[in-house]
Amino acid sequence: MDTQMRPTRRQVLLGFVGSAALIALRPAATLAGGKGSTPAASTGSGSRTSPATLEEFMALSEALTDEEFSLRDEVGRQYFNAIDRAALQKLVQATVRRNNPPRTFNEILATGALNDDQNALTAQQILTFWYSGLVNDTTADYLEALAWESLKDGDLATVSSMPYGFPDWEDKP
Repeated sequence: MDTQMRPTRRQVLLGFVGSAALIALRPAATLAGGKGSTPAASTGSGSRTSPATLEEFMALSEALTDEEFSLRDEVGRQYFNAIDRAALQKLVQATVRRNNPPRTFNEILATGALNDDQNALTAQQILTFWYSGLVNDTTADYLEALAWESLKDGDLATVSSMPYGFPDWEDKP
C-alpha cells in the first residue's frame, strides 16, 4: 500500500518542472494570492482570524511533507516571508487551526481544504519552496532541499567511484 501512495522520482521531477514553469510564468504574489487577492481578502470561517504565524507555517509544512523530513525554522522563515499573507492565512485557517488539525498530506486532502484553488496554489508554492530550496530566484537551502533528501539513491547527488552503465558492452545484461 505504501508503494502506491509514494510518488515515483519521475512524478516528483515532473511536479518540480510544472511548479517551476508556473512560478516562472506568474509572479509569486499572484501565485499564492490568486486573482484579486488583497491583504483584506476573506480568510474563511473560523474563530481565529489573526495572521498566520511562523509556528503555524511550520506545522502546515510538516503536514504537507508528511513529517518525513527535518524542516529547519531558519529556512522556513525565508519561505514564510515570501508567501502572500492573506493566502497563507486562508490555508492555515482551513488546516492548522481546525479543532483536529491534519498531520499528513492525505489528511489535508481529506479535509477538502485543497479543493479551493487559492489554497491548492499556496500549498503547491510551499512544497515547491521546500523541495527546490529556492525562494524568489534566490537559493535558501540548496544542499538540504527536500528534493535531495527524497532521493533514495545517494549516488545521484555525489561523485561515485562505480562506473555507470555496463562494464563490458560485449556481455548481455
